[in-house]
Amino acid sequence: MNIRKISENKNSVVLLVSGTNIKIMNAIRRAAMSNVPVLAIEDVAIHKNSSVLFDEYIAARLALLPIKTDLKVYKPGDKVRLVLKEKGPKTVLSSDIKCTDPNVEIVAKNVPIVKLKEGQEIFLEMDAVVNIGKEHAKWQPALVSYNELPKLEGDIDERNAKNVLNACPKKILEYKAGKIIITAVENCDLCFRCEEASNGKLELKLSKNNFILRVETYGALEVKDILEKAAEAIEDKCKKFEEELKKLK
Repeated sequence: MNIRKISENKNSVVLLVSGTNIKIMNAIRRAAMSNVPVLAIEDVAIHKNSSVLFDEYIAARLALLPIKTDLKVYKPGDKVRLVLKEKGPKTVLSSDIKCTDPNVEIVAKNVPIVKLKEGQEIFLEMDAVVNIGKEHAKWQPALVSYNELPKLEGDIDERNAKNVLNACPKKILEYKAGKIIITAVENCDLCFRCEEASNGKLELKLSKNNFILRVETYGALEVKDILEKAAEAIEDKCKKFEEELKKLK
């Protein structure tokens, strides 16, 4: 297996993964979304809420806030206490939430929680717990997807090539020496319009061994940490399976 970085920004990475198969890619995707532990708000004690929002609505909003997680400090099952205490008039934001551990913070600072009018107030105590996405979506650390690497095969003349280039909605095709090349494979959405515009001269084929992997973190962990923990989760499952096999007589 070979992995090459295609593009990267603050919250997402696009990788070219070569020399593997769709089963492995699916295992990586599932492990990254379902088996990587992060902090998320689980228990909410509402001491006071005189706003117009029901307690349950506020608790649901809080649960989906991504929380920066240090897995060297926090292990599955560990808890950390957070507090929200504000008075109106103001719009209470996620940045108003305070944590007893200064190293733990809400990732997105400007998420509205509730609007308070004059005389209204809110006082909540929350426990954020380390768990995995398999238990609830609020513990998913990232959005992960993959697709087979696309490639246009076949020869085409310059006149028909113009039709193909114009048909591509992403404008990521280039004509060179009788061939159409996809210049930015990570942006191809597999619409097959290029193939349709070629009058049967080109075929868009999908590789069975090379894939585009996209990982967009919600901010609790870095992308590299998510993929490393996903690999550890897969390895751990394989070891447990091997141990059970050895018990068979």
